[in-house]
Amino acid sequence: MIKKLTTVFLAGVIAAAFVGYFVGISAGVPKPDGLRDTALIAPISTTDVASNPKLIEAVTYSEVPSTAMGPTKSWQVAAKAIAQPEYDLYTKVEQTEEQKLASAKLRASRRAFNGAPPIIPHPVENTNNAACYACHSNGAKMAGLKASVMSHQFLGNCTQCHAPMAPAPFQDLDATVETSFVGLPAPLEGKRAYPGAPPTIPHSRWMRENCNACHGGPHGWAGMQSTHPWRSNCTQCHAPSAELDQAIPVETVPMLPPLDVVAN
Repeated sequence: MIKKLTTVFLAGVIAAAFVGYFVGISAGVPKPDGLRDTALIAPISTTDVASNPKLIEAVTYSEVPSTAMGPTKSWQVAAKAIAQPEYDLYTKVEQTEEQKLASAKLRASRRAFNGAPPIIPHPVENTNNAACYACHSNGAKMAGLKASVMSHQFLGNCTQCHAPMAPAPFQDLDATVETSFVGLPAPLEGKRAYPGAPPTIPHSRWMRENCNACHGGPHGWAGMQSTHPWRSNCTQCHAPSAELDQAIPVETVPMLPPLDVVAN
């Protein structure tokens, strides 16, 4: 009697499993709440990259230096649709040392140490890297807020370096990590060859290729803005540091022979 009931029970379980399997297949793949069918979030298809506006074709490591980086075409259109006020390059820039120190303090508060990627100071749920680029490529201004401009070229995974803030259920959680690491102090100004000479760049230029992200035009930080944003080549006057950029050993820099200077 027990064997018969066991056989009937197992047969019922197997039958229910088969029914659930075929019902699940017929219902299709469930979509997460809030996902809308738009051109900006097209379904992923690995067979046709060209017709899918969400995909970026992968390239080999050897092709990266010669490949133009940027967001997908659909997000380029979305970013251009955000209206931005015009900026006069020749507006007189007036800034104080207090503004510079305040900007440096705010900048340091978003980094684990000097030179570290800044954290993301806002939620990033239900967004992707193209959404990041839509605001941070040109420093969009919305509702009294200004998005920081990317200081480097477009990369495909923002959160690989920039840590996002905790999601909504965990924002009140104390996630402080005790550490004894002490980074190098942030530089306040570059050295000058002589009074009146252009200051040198006091930091490395790695991942900081876009000087205007901090120093130029409407996107510059208070106290750090350039007084001549119309100049298009910063390194024409401001010499980068070979030591900080790890370009060449400083001890082996070829020097000119001594020059005999005659005072008239």
